[in-house]
Amino acid sequence: MDNTQFDKMMQGMFQGMTELRESQAKSQAKADLESQKLRELRAETELLARESQAKADLESQKLRELRAETELLARESQAKADLESQKLREFQAETSLQIREFQAETSLQIRESQAETSLQIRESQAETSLQMRESQAKSDLEFQKLQKFQTETGLQIREMGRRVDDVAKQLGHIGINTGDFAEELFWSSLKANPMLGGTLYNRVVRNVWDDDGNTEYDILLFNHDSVAIIEVKYKAKSSDIKNLLKKVDTFRNSHPDHAKHNIYLGLATTTRDRYYEKLVAKATEAGIYLLGQEGNHVELLSDKVRIF
Repeated sequence: MDNTQFDKMMQGMFQGMTELRESQAKSQAKADLESQKLRELRAETELLARESQAKADLESQKLRELRAETELLARESQAKADLESQKLREFQAETSLQIREFQAETSLQIRESQAETSLQIRESQAETSLQMRESQAKSDLEFQKLQKFQTETGLQIREMGRRVDDVAKQLGHIGINTGDFAEELFWSSLKANPMLGGTLYNRVVRNVWDDDGNTEYDILLFNHDSVAIIEVKYKAKSSDIKNLLKKVDTFRNSHPDHAKHNIYLGLATTTRDRYYEKLVAKATEAGIYLLGQEGNHVELLSDKVRIF
């Protein structure tokens, strides 16, 4: 082997070693980069875990508050039922006293009228019998109203308990059905205080379907001459107003007993976003109530309404 060949061989060896060191340096840099990414991924994962736990704790707190509110509503409903029962007993006692007083007065009038004709006596007796039947009928009607109220109150309390249980079952680490939650808030508030725009209603029901099963009314309020149809949304939009307006004719056709009642419309929302002012303007233009939730009671965001 001459010197030229030896030099080329050495040169090749040096070049190979240089390439080997460069390859090792690149491999080390790549390993360092992967190690850095792994540390960042671990830090991000730990942050997400903490945020998820915080959110789960918040949802759990909301559930406890909902349970407490439901228990309070149940107690208030029971107190109201007790008060109505007391009023009925007082009314029955007063009615019985009036009947006895009236009977005594009638008997006295009959005795004083013995000298009058038999026709006058028969007319007086007929009038007395009619008044007594009307008084008894009124007493029976009040008692039936109380029985119906107590039945509805019991059903409502059981329904509240069932819904709370359902919410508790549906609540995992994160998440809750916001639509049902919004409907429960507005229904509970209107049930406790059935006043809307200065009009007092004496009956509040929820989740009413037409006979054909195609149209649902979230909340309905009734009195002797008016019906309020309330559509509940967690986050209401202008398009919800158009859909609500379509329900007026549908309600009249499927509920002929209330076809001649004054119908009012209301859209309830728990969320106010950047389109809130536009939604208020649309509700005012359409002539419907816009309801919001303020604490445990309903807040009228727009009350410039018309009768449908």
